[in-house]
Amino acid sequence: MEVDDCESVSEAKGQTLKKKIDVLGAMAKYNLKKQQERELSMRPATKQQNSPRGTPEKLPDKVKQECVKTERKETDIGISEYVSKGPGFSAILKQRYSDFQVHEIDMNGTVIHLTDQSIVEYVAPPPSVELAEQQSVLTTEQWKNIEDMLKNGDPKQVEIDVTEKSKEERQNIHKIVRARYKDENVASNSAPVDGKTIMKIFKIEGRKERRRNDQLRMRSIYTQFVLYKENLSTMEAVGTIARILKMKSAYFMTAGTKDKRAITSQLVTVNYVEPLRLFNSVKNNTKIAVGNFTFTDKPLQLGNLKGNRFVIVLRNVLGDESQILANLESLKEVGFINYYGSQRFGTRHVPTHFIGKQLILGRWQEAINLILEPPEINGKFQRDYDLTLARVEYKSSKDAHKAFGKIKKSIHTIEAQLLLNLKTHGKDLVGALNTIPRNLRLTYIHAYQSFLWNTVVSKRLSTFGLKPIVGDLVYAPDSNDDGVDPEMEMENEEHMEAETDQSNEKDGDDEKSNRKAQRNQRKVIFIDENNIHNYTIYDVLLPLPGFDITYPANEVAKWYTELLQADGLSEMDFKQSTKTYNLGGAYRLVMSKPSDVKWKFVRYADPTLTLIPSDWDRLQKTQPPPADVKDGAYLGLILEFNLPASAYATMALREITKMDMSSEFQTSLNEAGGTKLPAPAAASETAANEPEVKRIKLELDDNKEPTAPEAASETAANQCEVKPIKMEPDSNQNSVAPAASESSENHDAEQIKQEPSITSDEKF
Repeated sequence: MEVDDCESVSEAKGQTLKKKIDVLGAMAKYNLKKQQERELSMRPATKQQNSPRGTPEKLPDKVKQECVKTERKETDIGISEYVSKGPGFSAILKQRYSDFQVHEIDMNGTVIHLTDQSIVEYVAPPPSVELAEQQSVLTTEQWKNIEDMLKNGDPKQVEIDVTEKSKEERQNIHKIVRARYKDENVASNSAPVDGKTIMKIFKIEGRKERRRNDQLRMRSIYTQFVLYKENLSTMEAVGTIARILKMKSAYFMTAGTKDKRAITSQLVTVNYVEPLRLFNSVKNNTKIAVGNFTFTDKPLQLGNLKGNRFVIVLRNVLGDESQILANLESLKEVGFINYYGSQRFGTRHVPTHFIGKQLILGRWQEAINLILEPPEINGKFQRDYDLTLARVEYKSSKDAHKAFGKIKKSIHTIEAQLLLNLKTHGKDLVGALNTIPRNLRLTYIHAYQSFLWNTVVSKRLSTFGLKPIVGDLVYAPDSNDDGVDPEMEMENEEHMEAETDQSNEKDGDDEKSNRKAQRNQRKVIFIDENNIHNYTIYDVLLPLPGFDITYPANEVAKWYTELLQADGLSEMDFKQSTKTYNLGGAYRLVMSKPSDVKWKFVRYADPTLTLIPSDWDRLQKTQPPPADVKDGAYLGLILEFNLPASAYATMALREITKMDMSSEFQTSLNEAGGTKLPAPAAASETAANEPEVKRIKLELDDNKEPTAPEAASETAANQCEVKPIKMEPDSNQNSVAPAASESSENHDAEQIKQEPSITSDEKF
C-alpha cells in the first residue's frame, strides 16, 4: 500500500481519536453540570406568603441602604456633542415597539421585506462543466455502486481497478470521492492486490450519521429565507426555530443581529432544512414569521449586508416648526456623530463599561463585585427579591455560600450561576468568571472600548470641528473593504448564542478569534499636507483602543494615553494571558450620514393606534386605519433612512431632537406623556450642575459637503415656546407613502399580535 494513498484512513483515525477525547471532555463537563443542578434542585421550596414579596416597604433596613437608585445620562458614556445648531424638540421614541422597524439591506442593495410565504422546492441546476469533469473520474456503474453501498450497505465496499492510472489520478479520485460524500463518513485507500492496484471505497462504521434532508443532500445547498420578528432579539427568534426543529442555533447563519424592541426583517440561511419545515415551525407563533424562500450555495456570513433601512415613528412631537425642519435637513445633508448609543452600555444599574475596565485591569474580585452589586428598587423588584438579598449578602460578607443560600427562585440568572461557581471554584476567580457566557463577558470589555471612543470623538470634534486635520487616520486607498469589518465582527460576536458550557472554553479559540479579526483589519494611513485635500470629515477614523492598533499622529493620540492612564491602564494591558480579554482594537468612522432620508408629519387621536404598517400587515392585506386625522390631538413624525450596519439610529434621532436617547430618559418621557421639552442650547449650556452639551461649528468646504441649515432666528434659539406644526409639508420636503395599519383586534389566532404600550419596566 502506498503511503500517499493511505492518507484518508490515517485522517479518519485521527479524527476518531480527537472525537473520543472531545467526548470524554464533554462527559466531565456534563457530570459537573448535573452535580450543580442536583444541588440547585435539593434546596427546599419556599412557601408563598400571603402578602406580596419584594415590595420596598418589606425590605430590611440593611437592604434598603444598599439598594441605591442610580441616575444615568448620555454624558456619562462620553456623548456630549451635536452637529447642528439651535434647540431641539420633544418626542417619544418606541412608545410602541411597532414604532421602530428595521429592514436589512443585503449586499446587492435590496431592502429585505417579508412579502411571500409560498413553499418552494429545490430544483438541482444542470451539471456544470467542472462537475461533469469530476463525474468522469469514475464510470456511471462505479458511482452507482457507491450510492448503493451508502443507501443499502450492499456491497460493504466498492473496489475499483486503478492499475492503469497515475499517482496523481489516484489522488484526484480520492479527493473527489471524499468531497462528494464528506457527510457520509466515506473513506478510501489504494493497495496492491494480486499484482494490481485496487482502490477500496468504504463507509466508516461506528459514527452516528448526520441527519440530512433528501432534497438538500449536498452540503453546499442552503435554504435562505426572510426572518420577520416582533419584540424579540435575533438570537431569541432563531433559538425558537432551532428548538422546534431540534437543531443547534449555530446552524442558522445571519449577517448580523437586529434590535429586540422593534419589528425587523432580515435574511437567514440554514442547511438541511426544507422550506415547509421552517414554515411549520412558526406558523402558529405570534411573534415570528418566515418566508421568501430561496436556495443558495453560499451561507450568510457575519457582515454580509450593506446596512439597515429604518422606519421610525416619533410620537407626541412638540417644538418649533421651522427648527424641526432645519434639524431634519441637517440630518439629511450633514449627518450625525457616529457615537455608540446607550444600548452599547447595557440597561442594568451598573454600566457594562465599569465591569469591562476591571476585567482589562485583571481585577477579578472588583469585576465580580460590580456584577453582583445590589440593584435599585424598581417595578421588577418583587420578581427578584431573593436575588437582591443574595447580592446584598455578598456585598457585605463576600461569602458566596451564604449569598447563594438566599436564592430560592432566581437560580437560572447570571448572578446565581456566578455565586454557585464562586462557591464551587473557591479562590479561582477567573474560573468563576468564565462560567459567565463568553458573549456577555465580551460586552463588558467592548463597552469600555466604546466609552473611550465616545469620549475621544467628543473632544476631537469640539476641538477641531468637522474638518480633517494633519495626522488623522483614514483607510488606505488600496485597502480591501470586501471582508468582515472587525468592528462589526466584534459587536455581533457578543450576541452569538453559546452552544457549549463556557466553563470549558479554550483560550486557543479566543486567540484564533482575535487573529481572525486582525486579519480582517483594513489598512490605514495618516492624513498629511500632501493628501489632506483628498479627504473630508466623513473619511476620518478614530481607533477603538487595543494592543495592535494605529493611533492618530496628532494631539488626539495623547488623549487616549491620558484616558487610559487615568484608569491605570496602557495600550499593552489589552493583551493579557487570559485570552478572552485580549483586545486587538478596531477603527470607526467619526461621522455617519444617512441616505435616502424621508419624513412625514401625521396627526392622530388614539395613542395606541399603529401609525406605520409592518411587513405582516402588508402580507395579510390588513385594512389600514386613516393615516392622518386632521383634528388629532397628537402630532407624530414618521422618519425613514438608511444607515451602515455599525451605526446607531438612536444617535441620528438624538441629533435632530437634542434629547437624551437612553432608555431611562425615554421611559420617564413616556410616563410624563412626552411633555419634557429639551431646553434650548443657550439654556442647557448655563444650567446649574448640568454637563455642558455643545454644538459643533461647521467648517465644511463648499465643494465637498453642504452645511447644516442655520437656526430659524435668534429668538427661536433662545426660547422654548411650543408652536403647533402646520400639516401642509414644505413643497420641497421628502415624504413617505401613507403609513398605517389596523389594530390587532382584526388579526386571527395565527397572526401577529398587537403590542401593549410601553411601561416603566420595559427596556428599549
